[in-house]
Amino acid sequence: MAEKEGFTLGLALMDAIPVVAFGADMALLSKPLGSPLFLAGAVLSLLAGACMVVYKLLIALSEKEVPGLKKMMPIGMTAGFALMIAALIINRSKLSFAGIWRAVSSMPACIFFILGIAFFAAFIIFFKTKFDADSARDNWIEEILNAGTQLCILIGVILSVR
Repeated sequence: MAEKEGFTLGLALMDAIPVVAFGADMALLSKPLGSPLFLAGAVLSLLAGACMVVYKLLIALSEKEVPGLKKMMPIGMTAGFALMIAALIINRSKLSFAGIWRAVSSMPACIFFILGIAFFAAFIIFFKTKFDADSARDNWIEEILNAGTQLCILIGVILSVR
């Protein structure tokens, strides 16, 4: 039996929303950047997020916990984001920071980026102060904040990348 009560199919599916939104963001951003290193980092981060979705799906559907899947999330995310940052540093001469700023600060995209930052700040505060990984309630709050973050950023990216 699962040790985690309340980890339902709904929670597992909610966990998939930010992963799918992040994947869409990366698909939209990877092409203009044209960096295989950035794409590799994005894919690694996406796979790490997918591991957490599968972890919660297994708990919800088979009542089995696979701790290795849960451990992949922080490792894969850290490595993936490190690769994406490295790609941006390596390719910085190819980037138009003025153009990026114009796109990000344009209306209405900037509203969604600001909302995304607000959701992310709430996520970080909650995660650092109150989050209990074994609590279904806390996982719902985390996923709602994470989904809000990723969906707002996705809308901002869609409005910025034309």
